[in-house]
Amino acid sequence: MVSKIPVSDWEIFGVRVFGGGEREVLKKVEDWLLAGEKRKWIATVNPEFVMRAGQNKKFMEILAKTDLNVADGVGLIWAKGVRVSKSESLKVLKNMFRGMKVGVEILLGKHKEGLVPGADLMKSLCLLGNGLKPFRTKRVFFLGGWEDRAARTARNLKFQISNLKCAWSEGEPEIGNEEVIKQINEFKPDILFVAYGMQKQEEWIYRNLEKIDVGVVMGVGRSFDYYSGDLKRAPDWIRKMGMEWLYSLIIEPKRWRRQLALPKFIWKVLCES
Repeated sequence: MVSKIPVSDWEIFGVRVFGGGEREVLKKVEDWLLAGEKRKWIATVNPEFVMRAGQNKKFMEILAKTDLNVADGVGLIWAKGVRVSKSESLKVLKNMFRGMKVGVEILLGKHKEGLVPGADLMKSLCLLGNGLKPFRTKRVFFLGGWEDRAARTARNLKFQISNLKCAWSEGEPEIGNEEVIKQINEFKPDILFVAYGMQKQEEWIYRNLEKIDVGVVMGVGRSFDYYSGDLKRAPDWIRKMGMEWLYSLIIEPKRWRRQLALPKFIWKVLCES
């Protein structure tokens, strides 16, 4: 039986992941927009997504309906490099050895071809199309975040990208969903960024996708925290190592509970891959 998964994609514990890097993602989005495609959906997947999907059948089904699931987490790149055949003996020990080897290689800058950090992709999408004919000035809508972070994110990115046309909404619970849909459709964005947090934002997109007039929609998690100026991003050298998650945990230790999914993911990869 021929797999329905594209050759460039791969799979981790039932979740499909796009195998290309940011350049390939941007080329796909550019093609969609130039062709006038509508309601294309990108999810920024990390190990926490994978673990949540394994526990929540509905979330797994939602992630199967996206157009692209990009690898927004070095843990996924590590897992892809570690996996070996289940038929091998001493599988766990071999995986542990290979896991350490691949981990060191990642810290040294290898295996990053398929890594697509969601916060970086968000800005790259805002930059996409500058000077591209016949592509008109992009219209980008920012939805969600916390308090006025959507508005501040829009203002900051507009300051950096002069030809960007922006609109925003704080969204639920402050603004009812019908009003949110109305605001989006009146603006008719090329790209909609939804920052309601993992799973909640994907569930919102799933429920409302057919109601919105948009070219591309992407859940962006906490990216508004960065672009609003409320949270400092890791230095470049840490981001290049794929360790921004650890930097964020250090400066925001209250998020430690969310990181409990990572050791569970690592153990699952070592034992079940």
